[in-house]
Parts: sequence; structure tokens; C-alpha cells
Amino acid sequence: MPVVIALCISFVVPLLYLYVIRKLDLYGTGRFIYNLVALMWGGISYFLAGSINNILLINGYITRGQLVCIAAPITEEILKALILLYLVRRADFNYVVDGAIYGFGAGIGFAIMENFEYIAGNPGTALPLAILRVLSTNLLHATASAIIGSILAILRNKRNFLQLLLAFGSIVPAAGLHMGFNAMVSDGGSLLIAIPLSLVGAGLIVVIICKGMKIEQGWIGETLGAADRVTRSETAVVQRIHFLDDVLVPINRQFGPEKAFLAETIILTQAEIGIKRKLLDETQDVTFRRKLEAEIHRLAAGMDEARKAVGPYCMLFLRTVYLEQNTRIWDAINQRVEMARKGHAGGGLWSTLGDRIRESNTKGDGS
Repeated sequence: MPVVIALCISFVVPLLYLYVIRKLDLYGTGRFIYNLVALMWGGISYFLAGSINNILLINGYITRGQLVCIAAPITEEILKALILLYLVRRADFNYVVDGAIYGFGAGIGFAIMENFEYIAGNPGTALPLAILRVLSTNLLHATASAIIGSILAILRNKRNFLQLLLAFGSIVPAAGLHMGFNAMVSDGGSLLIAIPLSLVGAGLIVVIICKGMKIEQGWIGETLGAADRVTRSETAVVQRIHFLDDVLVPINRQFGPEKAFLAETIILTQAEIGIKRKLLDETQDVTFRRKLEAEIHRLAAGMDEARKAVGPYCMLFLRTVYLEQNTRIWDAINQRVEMARKGHAGGGLWSTLGDRIRESNTKGDGS
């Protein structure tokens, strides 16, 4: 029974990590199917790495210590990265957020397969081993691959030879992290020390994704507009994606969940179009530019279909009644507060309110 529980922990917890990381992608640009592909490739790369490592060890090319601390980390990170080299060259790949999430998925796939082998080989300590691994080694594998994915995403617009050269360079920090971790554990270091280090690494990936989201937010404000038939109010909502639910709740209440889902689809598609237009501006490769233009056209066509399906009344509500009204209300409040602070006309309301509060407090003190 403990072995079964350990196997469940070793499978479910890493997938929960991946789920949480995916939820950070508020624009939803990362494709679930590609995350699934990266996850599966991570599992396949575990067996490929095992075969290569065994060949090196059995034939005496390296010692076991050299394998654990040098050869294995390099081999594993290269193999996990192969799927990322493919994904970053796709037109429907976007930026650092996608690279980090796909890389994290590849690392999780590798870690799950490794968990199963370790637990099967150590049934007597299966449960504590599973818990320690999901809190340390699993996060290490995911973090290392996510670092590679992030770097490859940044380098994707470089010229072919330079990109290839730098792509191999992206392995260095990931493999270095992996080597350091293996050296520490194999030298007798406690996994309890490795756990906080792994958590810090996972925190770094969260920071990278949040920073990538911030950059994408700026791109959207810069590129999205009339060319895509997107109004100023729609662009404002796309940029304030953290408050998307505040937009969808009244739509859901007024028009129902189906229209709210379509409205969300429209907003997220607009976000991806804005990101793609910025990537198009920075891309020098003529062939890749054509692919990006085709992808933008595909997204725009899908957005138009969603607009037709959502209907003119819901779109009117989305564009003017709610968004414009919301913007006007908050602009008016901010202006009134600013005027009150400066003692301008119109600040009397706030001054009167403050006087009454002070007067009430004075009476309360004297009673």
C-alpha cells in the first residue's frame, strides 16, 4: 500500500506543479497540446538519457562519479531541450512565458518517470522517498528545463547561426544548476538542504513568467488597435488582464455563461494578436515573418467568428456600456480625489466628510 501511495504522490504532485505554473499564464498563450507534448517528451527523454548514460558507464568511458556530477546532467538537459528547440520555431509560439511553461512541462515529464524507477527500486522507503523527491529533485528538473525554454524564447529572433550557437549556450546555466544539485546530494548532502534550493529555483521561474507577462502587457498596449478593429476600451481590458473576471461577471449575469466565454475568447485572442504583431516587428527572417502573418490572420478570423457568435448587443455592452462606463467612473473618481487633495473646487465633499469624522471622534472622546 505505501508503494501505491508513493506512486500516486510521485505522479499527481508534479502535475499539480505544472498546473499552477500554467495558471500564471493569464493571457493563455501557452497551448495545452504543446504542454502535453513537452510533458510526454520529457518522459521519453528519461529513457533515452538512461540508455546513453548506461553506455558511457558500461564501456568505461567515465566513472560513476563523473556520470552523476557531469555527464548525466548535460545529457539530460540536452535531451529535454530538443522539444523546446522545435516549439520555439513555431509561429504559434509567443514569448518567454510559453518557453518557461513548456520547459517546465518537459522537466516534469522527465521527473515523473525518474520517480517511478526510484520508487520501484526502493519499495521499503517508497513513501518518504516520493515526498522528498517531489519537493526537491522534481522541481530541479522542471526549473532547469524552464530556464532553457525561457532563454530560447528570447533568442528566437536571432539569425539562424547565432541562434543555434546561443541555443547550445542556454544549456550551460541549466546543466550547471543540475550539476551543482547532483554534486551536493551525491556527496552526502541532505535532501532537506536541497528542498529550499529547489523551491528557490521554482520561485525564479515564477518571477520569469511574471516578468514576461509584464513585457507582453506593454507590447499589447503598443501594437493592438484600429488595424485589428480593437477599441481603446478593449485594449485597456486586455492590458489589465488580472481584472478580467470583473469584466466577465456582468456579461455572464446579463447574457449568460456562453456569451461570457465568447467574450473571454475575444479578449484573450486580442492579447495574442498584440503579442504577435510585436514579434512580427522584430523578426528579420522572411520565411518566419510569413508564418507569423498567417498566424495573425488565423487569429483575427477566429476573433471575427467569436464576435459574430457573441452578437451585437453583447459586443456593445463589452465595448461601450461596461468598459467605457467603468473607465469614466474611475477617471472621475481619481480626478475628484486629486482635486480634493489640492484644495480645488469640488474638494468640498471630501473636506466635509473629513470634518464630520473628526467632529464625531471629538464627541466620542468627551462622552
